[in-house]
Amino acid sequence: MIYDLIIVGAGPAGMTAAIYAARRKINFIIISLDVGGQMSWSSDVENYPGTTSISGVELANNFRKHLEVYGIKIKQEETVNISKKKDLCVVKTKRNTYESKAVLIASGKAPKKLGVPGEEELLGKGVNYCAVCDAPLYGDKTVAVVGGGNSGMDAAIFLSKYAKKVYIFETRSELTGESYLKEKITNDKKIEVITGVAINEIKGKNFVSSLVYEKAGKTIEIKLDGIFVEIGLITKADFTNVQKNRWGDIMIFRSTRSNEENMTSVSGIYAAGDVTDVTSKQIVVAAGEGCKAFLAASDYISRWDGKHKENKK
Repeated sequence: MIYDLIIVGAGPAGMTAAIYAARRKINFIIISLDVGGQMSWSSDVENYPGTTSISGVELANNFRKHLEVYGIKIKQEETVNISKKKDLCVVKTKRNTYESKAVLIASGKAPKKLGVPGEEELLGKGVNYCAVCDAPLYGDKTVAVVGGGNSGMDAAIFLSKYAKKVYIFETRSELTGESYLKEKITNDKKIEVITGVAINEIKGKNFVSSLVYEKAGKTIEIKLDGIFVEIGLITKADFTNVQKNRWGDIMIFRSTRSNEENMTSVSGIYAAGDVTDVTSKQIVVAAGEGCKAFLAASDYISRWDGKHKENKK
């Protein structure tokens, strides 16, 4: 079967595009291993229009319920390659190969890893990348957050609602996030900040038991029940060779032509949300970009004759 459109990713950009696609009644599928993307990692969302305060998980569930109204089902598969084959787009997953007239990439970003011994071995056994998802598992326990930026501080504040003790480890000499979060950290007696460190190893047999770090030339081991890694994000776009910037974000067109807005360097392949070089990485921006990208892709599909030429950016 040749689809009109394949949407890769089910964060706010991908799900918004899917809702518009369903309303246009085009032949499409949406492929994603997870639902909600980074939106699900936020403890409190207070700047999404129409809601004064909502958790990221709840907002993601609201998006998903909206999909269900139109009977949209997500194929939970991992995309490994997106390319062009003559006039068609080809999306390969670990299980299947799909063809379509157009593709919309909305795969977002993934958490960076520490790259230290024990991290991979203890993933899901005390090593975590989503405080909002896993904080309830650490009630009355001692945990650490590695990373002192906004995401790290946000994670620590959320974890302090459950854990009895939360450490924040930061490689720099001070926390790097926004001042209002620093104030919350300072006023939370459960949270202790340790700066100027290098993380050496995560220890544990069947579950995390301790963290080894270095500070001022001294190696220290601290007992822990869990570790949350919050050191930044990487763009999830290694499965495509469309043009990217130096940070790996997909570069998209800003065009007055209705079928070129949000198109990549390859005709018929569009992108939206945090996977792109759009400066503002916000839920509401991603949703809007998903809408824009779909409308452009829809126009492209309506004109599709198998003779579109590659774009050069």
